[in-house]
Amino acid sequence: MTGTPPSSQRIFDRFQAARPIAALLLAVLVLGLASCGKREWPAPKLSEDRFRLRTMTVQRGQGCLIIDCELAGAWDNLDSVRLHIEAIGSEPGDGCPTCPFVPRISRFYGPGAPEMRRDMNRLIITACDLDPRKTYRVQLVANNVYPALDLVISDLVISAPQ
Repeated sequence: MTGTPPSSQRIFDRFQAARPIAALLLAVLVLGLASCGKREWPAPKLSEDRFRLRTMTVQRGQGCLIIDCELAGAWDNLDSVRLHIEAIGSEPGDGCPTCPFVPRISRFYGPGAPEMRRDMNRLIITACDLDPRKTYRVQLVANNVYPALDLVISDLVISAPQ
């Protein structure tokens, strides 16, 4: 018998030809759904990645303040430091001992700054070009390498002239 195959045979042939395409579309759909989901950057763990200032002392020498800090916790994560200084006195621009702390001098020390030295969990900062006759209130603000973590802020320390 010659001629065209019956209609059911033509439908079966078309279905057979469409099978690889259907399998490919199903594979793309499965892979697409598998790659969906919640994606976010790794977050620092508070308990493992933060540090604190255990102690801070301020010494004076030749018009400089020498700030010596002991860090605790993940002290390797110290990134940078900002030193806030307020002179206490009677001259214009000076603060008073009982007034709220308003730093008049702010100095930034980034990684590798020559004024900032690290030795394991010790941090030593030398801030010079200050009046050796004035009393200063000093506060340290430290940044973690993980910006999502809070700043580490020291207590105010008063440094009187020698």
